[in-house]
This record gives sequence, structure tokens and C-alpha cells, in this order.
Amino acid sequence: MIRVQRHIVFLEDLRRHSDREVCLGAAEYASERPAWAFDPWPITLADGNAPAPADLRMVDGVLTTERAMLDMPTLRRRKLPIVYCLADEPHGNADAVSVDETAVGAMAAEHLWDRGYRQFAFIGSTATGWSQQRARGFLGWLDRVDSRPQVFVFSPDELPVYWSGNLAQRHARLLALLTALPRPCGVFAANDVIACFALQAARQIGRRVPEDLGVIGVDNDPFPNAAAGLAISSIELPFRELGREAARLLHERWRGAGPGRIVRLPPIRVVVRTSTDAFMTRNVLVRKAQAYIEAHRERRVTVAEVTRTVGTNRVTLGKHFQRELDTTLLDYIRRRRLTYAVERLRQGDTTVEEVAFACGFSSASYFSRILKAITGQRPGWLRRGLRA
Repeated sequence: MIRVQRHIVFLEDLRRHSDREVCLGAAEYASERPAWAFDPWPITLADGNAPAPADLRMVDGVLTTERAMLDMPTLRRRKLPIVYCLADEPHGNADAVSVDETAVGAMAAEHLWDRGYRQFAFIGSTATGWSQQRARGFLGWLDRVDSRPQVFVFSPDELPVYWSGNLAQRHARLLALLTALPRPCGVFAANDVIACFALQAARQIGRRVPEDLGVIGVDNDPFPNAAAGLAISSIELPFRELGREAARLLHERWRGAGPGRIVRLPPIRVVVRTSTDAFMTRNVLVRKAQAYIEAHRERRVTVAEVTRTVGTNRVTLGKHFQRELDTTLLDYIRRRRLTYAVERLRQGDTTVEEVAFACGFSSASYFSRILKAITGQRPGWLRRGLRA
């Protein structure tokens, strides 16, 4: 009979999609170690539902998404190793795992740019560090292509990030904002809930999606997609891998590592749905070519195949790509195929060799060389969120 040697608790609000997924990742890591016990504790400080000292005496480590938990007197007296999950910033008393939020914003900007939008807006909240960091990444990427998006950042009273509070004022502000936006406009909403609010308002004022407004959110949360009445394109985040990483940091603390480490994982991919599923590039031939390349980016598409499909020749189409997207047709095809390969690697459910062959590369070593030359990273660093 296996005796439990380590007992972990996860203190969080399981009503949130992100918290549930992080909890599942930590539980998966713990389940691979028979001598560990894992308990999810759905704690909400607002309800006075803090853990009792008697309960904490049986605990060896704590994972939490609640910032206030880090300074709880009962936890500090016990000197338990703590990992702060989905952290906006490091904390001296705990290790932390977080998403690379600036990379999230950059991914949103690149997606909208590749879809052909040349006018942009960001909608977010002043209340959260992750919203501010996502805005920074979005603006930074667009600044490199000399674009100046409109930025709308609201207080929690004006635009609640989640569902409760000030419904009438929130809706009025969004109606006014979306009415004033230029068309077509690529809109980055700080998360899927805000994207849902925006899409409902867009429908009310008669804006076509994605022709007038292309909207992308973050979290790949199924609930806002159902509530919006339109499938939301969304950036998938590595919540489960963050949970696994948090449990691994606890493991290292028990082996003698000190506190204060922070691990940031990049976003996985853009899950493209109806809200950005069309290309808005002005040139019809480029738009048709982009749609074909996107539909077949998991394999080796040739320039000749694309030109034949859209009904033109290589020179003409190449000139249009250079003028519209500032890139050659061949480089565009390679970039979209590599982007797909990176997405597959970050999902972590296939080997490097399987990804290389699935994406049309002749060998894993050739794929590795191309990826390193273009992105500066090796496949093994990207798989399962690993860094160089």
C-alpha cells in the first residue's frame, strides 16, 4: 500500500474557465506520482471561505490563483511552499507561473494583420495587469508595421471584465465605441468575455462580422462563444501546462529550491472561428491565394499550385503579394506553414518528427534548421512550452 507523502491543495475559484484548466493540469501532474494527494479547494475570500488552520496542518504545498491568499497569516505561519498561478507579477513569498501576456497581444495583432485589416482597436480593462500587458504587446507589434490602433481601456464600472455589474452603462459605452470605429477594423478584445460583449453590440448596430469588424478574444473559453451568438476567434493559452509547471515548481521546492522563481509560457495558437474567418486584403487575387494557403497550410503548398488555383501567373501574383503584404509569395507560404507547425508543437500532443512530416517537411532535421533560421528557436524549446 502506497503511503501519501505529499499533500497539495489548489485554492481558487473553479467558476472560471482558466482556473479550472490550471487545476486540471496540476491534478494531471500529481496523478503521475502515486505518493501525492491533490485536493482542489474552491475558495472565495468574499464568502469568508478561507482554509482553517487545522486543515492546513495536513498540507505540504499550496497552489493558488488568488493574489490575496499569498499573504494569509495562516499560510505564512506554516511557511508552506506556495506557487502563484496566472500571476500578473512576481511575489517574494512564492514561485509563480504565468502566461507571456505581451506575446498574446502580439499574436492577436499578427493574426488581424495577416487577415488583411489595416485599422485596429483594442478593448480592455484598467483593473487587470494581464489586460494592460496584452495591450502593450498588441501596440508593440503594430508599431513595428507603422500602424497606430485606437485604444479603449475601461474601468471595471464602465466595462466589467466578467458578467456582473453595470450592464446598461457597459452596453451603451460599447455601442458608442463600435459605432465610431472605422470600417473594416480589426478588434482585439482583452478576453473572450469582452469579445462576447463587443459582438453583441456590433450585431445591435448592424455591423457585419468579420467584414466590418473582425473580433479576436483570448482564452478559448467555450461559454462566451455560446453566449455571443457567433463563434469567436480566440487565442488558446497553455492553462493546463501552467498547472503542470506549478506542480513541478512545488516538487522542486521540496527538493530544496528557494522561492521567487517565475515561469512564463507563450500562447499556443489562434483558434480561427467566424469572427475573423475571412481575409480582408484589398486585392482579390491575394485574398483568394491567402484563403487557399490557409486551407492547406498543414502540407507543402507550391507557388505553382497557388497561382494555378487563383487563375494567374507567378510574376503577377508575386507583385500583388509584395505590394499588399510586403512579402514574397514563397515567403508567405513558408511562414504560414511554420506558424502551423509552431502551433502543433505548443499543443504538445505530437513529437517533433510527427509535426515535421505532417507539415510537409522532408525530415525533422531540415524542419529544425528552417525553424531555427526563421524564428530563432528549436522545435524542442517550443514543444510543451519549453524555453531556450
